[in-house]
Amino acid sequence: MSTKSENPYSIWWSKFANGERMPFLVPSATGVPLEAPTFWILADRRPLGLQPNTLTNELRSLSHLFLWGDARGIDVVKRVREGIFFSLLETLDIVNFCSRRVAEAIAELHERLPTVVKLQARRKRHVQIVGFGEKRHRLAAIKSFIVFTSAEILSNLARWPQRHQQYGAVRNEFLELIDGHISGLAKTGRNDLDLPEGLADAAVKRLREVIEPDHPENPFHPSGRFRNYLIVRLLLDLGIRRGELLGIKVADCQLGSKGMITIHRRPDDPADPRREKPATKTKARILALSPRLAEILYEYIVHHRARIPNARRHPFLVVSTDSGKPMSLSNVNKIMEALRDRVPGLPEKLGPHRLRHTWNDAFSEDMDEKKVSAEDEVKWRTRLQGWRSESSAQSYLRRAVRRRSNEALRQMQEKLDIAASRGNE
Repeated sequence: MSTKSENPYSIWWSKFANGERMPFLVPSATGVPLEAPTFWILADRRPLGLQPNTLTNELRSLSHLFLWGDARGIDVVKRVREGIFFSLLETLDIVNFCSRRVAEAIAELHERLPTVVKLQARRKRHVQIVGFGEKRHRLAAIKSFIVFTSAEILSNLARWPQRHQQYGAVRNEFLELIDGHISGLAKTGRNDLDLPEGLADAAVKRLREVIEPDHPENPFHPSGRFRNYLIVRLLLDLGIRRGELLGIKVADCQLGSKGMITIHRRPDDPADPRREKPATKTKARILALSPRLAEILYEYIVHHRARIPNARRHPFLVVSTDSGKPMSLSNVNKIMEALRDRVPGLPEKLGPHRLRHTWNDAFSEDMDEKKVSAEDEVKWRTRLQGWRSESSAQSYLRRAVRRRSNEALRQMQEKLDIAASRGNE
């Protein structure tokens, strides 16, 4: 029986004989995966080659539709199968419901009793909402699920033209409404205000200083200081993702004066014992190491990792100093939490992905100094970050353009001020 703090839907993992992991959307009340979402994930999303963690995120986004259905007393799958779909008001309600945080959605589910007191309490409660990106992901997953689930039903109605036409018309009307809201959200925030931000120069300097193993303000236990030093340096100096960092194996590291590190894609690696396996969302690539970074990596592998019990039982580079097991994704977050909580001068939003943005800022400045063309900057950034499309690099280029244009604006204003002061002499 769920309480007000519990989500009635959860993600359960299953591991196939070949080592592949697969997530399923499971109601807590039954413990049995929902049939329609399972079919959607297995037959439509999985064949696209999406990472297990991506499939998990899609199921979490889709679960908001089922939360909405439970809160309104509506069987969403039955509606689709019978061709009723959702009215205009219901569709708008779904869109609005997708703005709610999960805790708010669950609270509304428990307030479904149609009493005046309940309705008044709902009106008075301040509802916290998610960002446009999260809402867009939820609506996109709902649209994908409805498109796939209804397509099979539509094809089965081909023998009855009139029913086929009626079902198709209602289906298209609903999908057009949802698609319109997705498109509107995609356009929202296309300005300077939502561009990815890295750390300020002072914060980067502070972080690089305090993470040194012998710094007096280093917040970590001596046994984990060098490992955490390596983690921060790899994130800052290479701009890699948290999952990419934890997927690195010792054999991926080529040390020496011309050191290299290879970022591999290893979906469902059978050598990885972690329950939540880190995933490499980007393309495999080889990244150069500075002599100092190669030296740090060598010292960690030879003098620190080698002395940790059980670390040699698996090939992964970054390990727990207590157990020697491969480090978990959550522990990387805890390192960042400790830094921002215990070290004055570091921002509250310090996290692994913020360091990736910081690398991109530094890369833009370096491209400015080298006078690299915008076209080459996009190509180089795309390769180094492992993106499949150059469009992913455009947001960082927009940030660089903003910085450059603001600098030009300041210089122009200074010239005007100088000219005005001369004119008053």
